[in-house]
Amino acid sequence: MKTSVRENRLLVVSDVHMGNSLHRTRRAFTDFVQFALDHRYSICINGDGIDLAQLSLSHLVSDITPSLSLFLKFGENDLRIYYTVGNHDIALEHFLADVGRMRVLPFLSVASGDQRIRIEHGHMYDDMFLRFPRIYFTFTMIGRIAIGISPGFYDALHRFNNAFVAFSEWGLSGFGLFKKKEVPNENWIAGERECFREGAEASGSRGFDAVIFGHTHFPGTATLAEGVKYYNTGAWFGDPYCAAIDDGRIWFGSVAELIKGDPFPMTTSDIVASITGMHPIPRRSADRLHLADGAVAAGR
Repeated sequence: MKTSVRENRLLVVSDVHMGNSLHRTRRAFTDFVQFALDHRYSICINGDGIDLAQLSLSHLVSDITPSLSLFLKFGENDLRIYYTVGNHDIALEHFLADVGRMRVLPFLSVASGDQRIRIEHGHMYDDMFLRFPRIYFTFTMIGRIAIGISPGFYDALHRFNNAFVAFSEWGLSGFGLFKKKEVPNENWIAGERECFREGAEASGSRGFDAVIFGHTHFPGTATLAEGVKYYNTGAWFGDPYCAAIDDGRIWFGSVAELIKGDPFPMTTSDIVASITGMHPIPRRSADRLHLADGAVAAGR
């Protein structure tokens, strides 16, 4: 299984939750996939793209069908779709291989330009998920029932779950008696628990320049130890976020903002190079521009 790749143009999103009746993402996700094709980006769906834990089959068919024909075009255009496994689609770990046009992986290490970027869903750094998987699974199943009752009931349950996790972690830490070092609020994502910062720093310490998580549903960015950049692309509840990578540069913002204008627009020469692997070289003689020869595209 190849988890280390080179991608000069890549879009990263997470927690699309297709198939969950509370996540009406069909049109927005289709527009996102079309944008990637139009602007020659590969895609990484960083976990919980398909919500197998709280699945409505009819909603899954409705959500994913419009994008299927677009997925087929990625291979035709020498672009790729990566899918890293999250906690709501953890059953896909049994099928860690190519699925159609998708490469299903536990995580992804990306080389782009002179940067190394680690992409993983982030649930493996969730203390409660690791210590009490059965309780975590029970809350997920209760959430599935709550969705069937009403969105309001699910939201109330979700808030209770967050409060329960916070209280449990406080108790496990010794009720504050052995409190860990405080993280400056101005340099961390509001709402995220400290275990995710520790996980991102652990990933970054392996020689990465940036780390991208999902899972927490809190979008934002922060700077970690040694200057490593951390991004969380949140979830597709209402205003999903995205990381766009181009030759080592990283842009972070909402999907809606991305679709309004490519943060890394390609020149005609770049487009030709990405398709043919050649950059045109103009030649002049007697002040007249002649047809270009081809040269191997460096770094693209």
